[in-house]
Parts: sequence; C-alpha cells; structure tokens
Amino acid sequence: MMTLDGQRTFRMLLEAMSCPGQHMTLPDSAEESPFRPACTAIIHTLLDADTPVALAHPDAAAEHWLRTRCYALVVPPKDAVFAVATDWPWEEHVFPIGTEEEPENSATLIIEIPTLQGGPNLILRGPGIQSTRTIAPEIGAGFLPFSQHNHALYPRGIDLILCSGRDFLCLPRTTEIEEA
Repeated sequence: MMTLDGQRTFRMLLEAMSCPGQHMTLPDSAEESPFRPACTAIIHTLLDADTPVALAHPDAAAEHWLRTRCYALVVPPKDAVFAVATDWPWEEHVFPIGTEEEPENSATLIIEIPTLQGGPNLILRGPGIQSTRTIAPEIGAGFLPFSQHNHALYPRGIDLILCSGRDFLCLPRTTEIEEA
C-alpha cells in the first residue's frame, strides 16, 4: 500500500468513527489478500510490527499474510488491540474491553460482512449523529444484543469497523443501536 493511500484511508477511518454508520467507499486496490478490499486497506493502515492483532478464527493463510505483508504481531484475542474476523458469533466476548480507568485499552474489531445494506434496519443514536441514522448491515442475529451490551459497558467496550467489498462503516462503543 502506498503512503498516500494509507493516509487517505486513515482520514476516512477518522471521519467514519466520528460519524457512526456513515458509509465510506475506498478506491480499488490490486493487492492480493485473504480479505476483501476495504478490510485489506484498513488492516494495512492500522497495523504494524508493534500492533497486536488477533484473528477471530484460526486461518493459516490470513495469519501468514498479516505477518509477512503487515509485519503484524498475531496474538490471542485476549491480548489484541485489533481483531479481524470474516464471520463472528456475536455471543462471544473474548476481546479486551479496557477498564474504567483505562478504557483506551480495548480492542477494535474489523469484521467482514456480506453487505452493508439488505439486513434489518437498525437505528443509531449518539455522538456524531445529528438525531438518528439508519443502517441495514447483513450482520447476524446476535449482533443487536451484543451491541446493546457493548454500549452499556461504556466507557469500556469495543469499537467496530464493518467492511463489505470496498465499503465500510464504523460503530464506536458510544453508539446506541436499536431495531427500527
């Protein structure tokens, strides 16, 4: 990934985190990766040799790519700053959520989903959202209880980056999510 691409992706991530649920589209990338384009670009932007990352599911090809292309330190989920998943059983709570004194010591989950549209409508409220915002990611049945539990942990909890193809959106732990 070129430096300018990484800077552009980082700027888009900052905007997406400050405007939860806002769809962002990254430019095409020719990089071959076990992940789709948005996830690949985000991983390249956020990870380096000093950033512990976990794979939600063991995957030798993905681990090899993370180690050789991003020089990332692959660790168990309990030690991760970032985690990458291509499918996530929302009932599991294995990533760091920080503490009351140090909420910044939590993980960010980068998850690939089939699509950011076409799932059930969800209403978002919270910082960065004027009144409400509606999203409809195809994300799995356990997501809503997970997100409500995660929000209740605030200031602790994990932040989410949902990726599909070249598109992504962010759901920080400050975002309240409910069914439409």
